[in-house]
Amino acid sequence: MLRLAVPNKGALSEAAQSMLKEAGYRSRRDSKELVVVDEANAASCSSCAPRHRRLRRRGHPRRRHHRRDMLVDSGAPVEEIMPLGFGGSTFRLAAAAGAMTSVSDLDGRRIATSYAGLLDKYLSDQGVDARVIKLDGAVETAIRLGVADAVADVVETGTTLRNVGLEVFGEPIMRSEAVLIKRERAGDAERDQLVRRVQASCTPATSS
Repeated sequence: MLRLAVPNKGALSEAAQSMLKEAGYRSRRDSKELVVVDEANAASCSSCAPRHRRLRRRGHPRRRHHRRDMLVDSGAPVEEIMPLGFGGSTFRLAAAAGAMTSVSDLDGRRIATSYAGLLDKYLSDQGVDARVIKLDGAVETAIRLGVADAVADVVETGTTLRNVGLEVFGEPIMRSEAVLIKRERAGDAERDQLVRRVQASCTPATSS
């Protein structure tokens, strides 16, 4: 049986559930239904926690939906199957309005983020020597609390950052979207069926 895992809340969860329903899979009836068994399609769908618990192998689910930035940062032994066309965002640097204008301004500074691995690699590639502070959440408040001089966070509209007096600067560290991933060396016919159905549901119908 194909085992699927999707985020249990938030925009990624809603879009993933909608995608699976369009692809012909049974969807959960409400948010409290954590496991959905679809006997007709030989599949089961489990809810998993987003962000920092995103790749914990609870029950070893075989297929997951995550943003590409989460996948790269985790370094987990999984393979990307295909992008899903939703959950678009960018991983950006931000600081107090007017405080910084370029990546070089970060040299010798403290940067708070939830994606330390991704940020470390970026700073190394840029030749910037900065201290990366890993936080589990509410990264946008780190500057106000005196924990950091800048932050690196996932930005969709930028509203959350602006609301706490921050502004983005520099080019995006990464552009991301939701992706379908699998464990390395995992493979089965149900997986191929899932991919075909998702691709079909995402392809606009052409008029004759």
